[in-house]
Amino acid sequence: MKQVLISQRIVTEFAPRLHGILAAAPRPVEILPFTKDLGVAPGDLPAIEAAYYSRDIWEGTVKNDLTPAARAFWDIADRAPNLKWLAVYSAGTDQQRYQDAMKRGIRLTTSAGAQAESVGLAAIAGILALGRRLPHWLSSQHAAAWAPLRGKDIPPDMPGQTAVIVGTGYIGKVVARVLHAMGMKTIGIRRSRAPMAHFDRVLPLSELDTVLPACDWLVLAAPLVPETRDLMDKRRLALLPPTAGLANVARGELIDEPALAEALAAGRLRCAYLDVFTVEPLPPESPFWRLPNVLISPHNAGASTGTYGRGVEIFLRNLENYLAARPLENEASPD
Repeated sequence: MKQVLISQRIVTEFAPRLHGILAAAPRPVEILPFTKDLGVAPGDLPAIEAAYYSRDIWEGTVKNDLTPAARAFWDIADRAPNLKWLAVYSAGTDQQRYQDAMKRGIRLTTSAGAQAESVGLAAIAGILALGRRLPHWLSSQHAAAWAPLRGKDIPPDMPGQTAVIVGTGYIGKVVARVLHAMGMKTIGIRRSRAPMAHFDRVLPLSELDTVLPACDWLVLAAPLVPETRDLMDKRRLALLPPTAGLANVARGELIDEPALAEALAAGRLRCAYLDVFTVEPLPPESPFWRLPNVLISPHNAGASTGTYGRGVEIFLRNLENYLAARPLENEASPD
């Protein structure tokens, strides 16, 4: 009988839903519960038809530095010759293992949307903290200093400012919705021009340069694909006004990080909230740690109690779709 590789935690926590899906399926399949100690003999690997790389298996992995559980999962998935569908916890598909799986002809679906609200609100939190000069108050509090903002240090009104949001997917829409409600002008950047709710304008990526000089906040929420790699290079960073702030909740590879650090240190860019980096964990020698106008979170913007469950729900809906030969939600294609 064909098998679906799913973590033991999900098998336990979502048992009634799984049993219902399998009972209603038009063809028989069985669950192969995964633990990091699971051993699958070579002769049993051909039975595995689908697998879910869930957040609980991934937890603790940093970039390509896999946890023991993640290594054990990929050891099975990479050797399963008849694997046809791989569901992953991630929203993006830039990890090399995902790309390799798709090149093998395996259908890959993501959990895009499961973390969108959390990541989008983290970007908003960074923008509000920096826009309202919260780091100044925090440093004053730690020094027990009564230091009100005065004169040139008084923050400008945020309503009326312009936010350029690169990426109008799940996360970009959350950011646009909240900033628009705050009274900001929102400009979306995507592959093609098309009107969208909560965006005053939506422009193609080819027109990004035209809106950067009037940008107060640049939010990067786009996937890492060939068109976005090194998107904000030194030339484009120089197009931003020195009063602008930047929030990156996409991937570190979208930015020329040395050029960004230089611009922030020299005052050619006012501030930045950064959740993602080219090298993770961010090395101790990185200048970002010591810049007073930078807020850092450790690729953790999606942290929220509901993220895990929302990801599993996407997988379970897709499991129903897959077994019924219906289209899959969030299906990806190779870069």
